[in-house]
Amino acid sequence: MICKNYVVSGEDVNDNMVMESTAYISYTLRVLYHFLFENGFSKERLRTLQLGLQEGHHALVSYKDLMFTESFFVEMKQCYIADKIIMESYFFNSKNECCAAVTKEVEWFDPVRSKVIATPKQILRYFNSNHSA
Repeated sequence: MICKNYVVSGEDVNDNMVMESTAYISYTLRVLYHFLFENGFSKERLRTLQLGLQEGHHALVSYKDLMFTESFFVEMKQCYIADKIIMESYFFNSKNECCAAVTKEVEWFDPVRSKVIATPKQILRYFNSNHSA
């Protein structure tokens, strides 16, 4: 679906200079926001539409450590939309080795009414056009 390059920064690592699990989740969400941005839904536009994302469960499987200053890329390969959005993202180092996989749930949230809502149709069509189920 979408791929984005990054470099492991100091805020992403623990005392051993290894990328922490919370950073993987953060990058997974960044890729989702990047996908939305590319399809015309910047964070500002989402606020104007009174749309937010509420995080749900996640699962991280780590295969190989990513280290401080190491280049890597995140690929959001799958995105299933039903009651929740379930994303599958994979992290690859510069040698194209898969270092981690994250499955993350998010839901659309209306901050004005303080409730979870269905995926808006104007956004749903972009996920469907990228062969999501």
